[in-house]
Amino acid sequence: MNRWIARTAASLALLTLTAGLAFAAPPKKAKPAAMDCPVCKMPLSTKKTKDNPVAVYVKGKTLYCCSKCKMDKSLTTKPSKPHHKGGHKM
Repeated sequence: MNRWIARTAASLALLTLTAGLAFAAPPKKAKPAAMDCPVCKMPLSTKKTKDNPVAVYVKGKTLYCCSKCKMDKSLTTKPSKPHHKGGHKM
């Protein structure tokens, strides 16, 4: 009878310790909320994808929106073109 009580007490202590560690763990960091397009309200992507091919510049970041969006052209980003080819002329 004493062995049964000792085993039960040890099992209960182990279960209590395991449950305490699970609840005491630090909370997981939440992902930042996805930014929505100010025009079409679709979620913007941080990477160019098949669904989000149009680069837009919003709040200092380049994000990608859908091709059907009627975004103002002043907000869309375009790749920079070199000013000239070749060396410097003097």
